[in-house]
Amino acid sequence: MDKIIYCLVALMISSGFVSASDVYLTDASALSSVAKPKKEYRTVVYDVHLHCENCVKKVKENISFEKGVKALEVSLENQKVTVTYDTSKTDEKKIAEAIRKLGYEVKSAGDGK
Repeated sequence: MDKIIYCLVALMISSGFVSASDVYLTDASALSSVAKPKKEYRTVVYDVHLHCENCVKKVKENISFEKGVKALEVSLENQKVTVTYDTSKTDEKKIAEAIRKLGYEVKSAGDGK
């Protein structure tokens, strides 16, 4: 990556796009270490009426691929779906709607603490 940056700078200088005095490149790795926003994850528990193991499988196969979903647990015994998600990509309402689209009633949602 460093070589690419140096080559681009050299090309810009040789083409007259910038002058050598305009370039202050001390460490190319500093350019690639731009601060990224810290991701925030939340966990929510939904009460979902699941009938059988096929229901569990259907929810797991579909909800785990929803945008922002990082972890998913589905319990037939407790009738609960626990989802950990990235708050920058989705929210509780979108996940609940995705479960509803599968044909299940989402009775309530709460924090999974």
